[in-house]
Amino acid sequence: MASSACSEFLKEDPESLMVAENFYKTEANADAAVVSVYDGLNDQWNIYYRGIYLLAELTTDNAECGQGVANSNIFALNDYTHGPVNDRIYTLYTAVYKSIASANVAIDKIPLIAFNETKKNRLVAEARFVRALLYFNMVRLFSDVPLVLHQVTSLEDVNTPRSPVEEVYAQIIDDLEFAEQNLDKTNTSANLGRATQSSATGLLAKVYLTRKEYQKAKEKATQVLDDTQFGLLESYFDIFTPTNRFNKELIFAIQNKGNTGAANGFGMALFLPRATIKLAGGGTVAGNSADVPTQEFYDSFASGDLRRDRTFFTQYDAGAGVATFRPHWYKFFDPSAITNLGEGTLNYPVIRYSDILLTYAEAINKLEGPTADALEAVNQVRRRAFGKPITQPDASIDLAGLNAETFDEAILQERRWEFGFEDHRWFDLVRTGKLISTMRAKGNTAIQDYHVLFPIPQRERDVNKNLTQNDQYPQ
Repeated sequence: MASSACSEFLKEDPESLMVAENFYKTEANADAAVVSVYDGLNDQWNIYYRGIYLLAELTTDNAECGQGVANSNIFALNDYTHGPVNDRIYTLYTAVYKSIASANVAIDKIPLIAFNETKKNRLVAEARFVRALLYFNMVRLFSDVPLVLHQVTSLEDVNTPRSPVEEVYAQIIDDLEFAEQNLDKTNTSANLGRATQSSATGLLAKVYLTRKEYQKAKEKATQVLDDTQFGLLESYFDIFTPTNRFNKELIFAIQNKGNTGAANGFGMALFLPRATIKLAGGGTVAGNSADVPTQEFYDSFASGDLRRDRTFFTQYDAGAGVATFRPHWYKFFDPSAITNLGEGTLNYPVIRYSDILLTYAEAINKLEGPTADALEAVNQVRRRAFGKPITQPDASIDLAGLNAETFDEAILQERRWEFGFEDHRWFDLVRTGKLISTMRAKGNTAIQDYHVLFPIPQRERDVNKNLTQNDQYPQ
């Protein structure tokens, strides 16, 4: 009897196992697979926001290590003494490929399921959009990277070599063009937070700008700017208000929903002041002061620029009196989660309408110089920043009388003030060829010309002998 009972207990029921062979059967399975793809982007400690933050903000003049940093690998990124053995670079690299793998499975499996073809193509397009976004970050951070496009099913598929930059970009563009054709045109209550056609078009504009294909960048940016469901909010402050986390400025954003107890909120501890802000019920806000802006960045804002006091804060009253402190990031702070800092309710923007306006202006300037249209695109962003009517010319704020070179510099500066803590700065400095000169001018003596790329993690090269290393890093 005992033997029989044991045998029945150990008997496997294949239908109860959640594996690819018996999961991708229904439309509901396809929906769940794409939700899982988006969930990969929400891996905020490893990808958005902090994973990329450590490479795209901390390594620039926008940010520095605060008192809460204890990891020597983070200090190495800040100081430009990092190399292939760096756990933060490795963590981002592997997390991105894990998310790419999730997208690849969805892309491979969903077409085999029998349900409505339009919806099927839309779900595949969402997975391809996410894959394109991830590869766009990777190719800019590392240059040549392994281009994995299908589910890995054997050991022979594991040791993929790095693909040339041109092949990676060709795939990014192909994925985004498919997404443009098959994503939903608009967001409704049924698909909030999902990528739309303009998400793909906006990302294509940024891809073409990075590749210096300025005519295509201008055309794609124009398509987004003509999409009336998106636009600038009148108040910069309101973009980042938890109660307004779905707004017309967000062309694509990473979704966070806090105060649910399900660990889906925006994690705030690393960027809030450490044991400084007193709580009304006793104790202090459990911030760590790890990820902090530079004083120079805080001081760089012109008088009257309202973005400064939405990007940073230097004082706060949580109910037990005003606390003052050095500048800390404020943009993604959610007061409702003051006692539970993992439950912030703010979405993390990847593409905003102002980003497309500035992309449009930069592309035109490269093609034709500072035309009236290009200046107007930047000036709308500036007017909003200073609390002026967005479409009404204002000589006290508007840029004028610039040549192509000085307008380029003005756009770069405008992007710095507009997108602080949104992981744009390193990419912008590299794209414009200004990373090395900017960092040296601000006192970083360790930075070298090869630091326009990050090293391939050594642990990846130890496993995959086909991976080469970027020039000048230890081989």
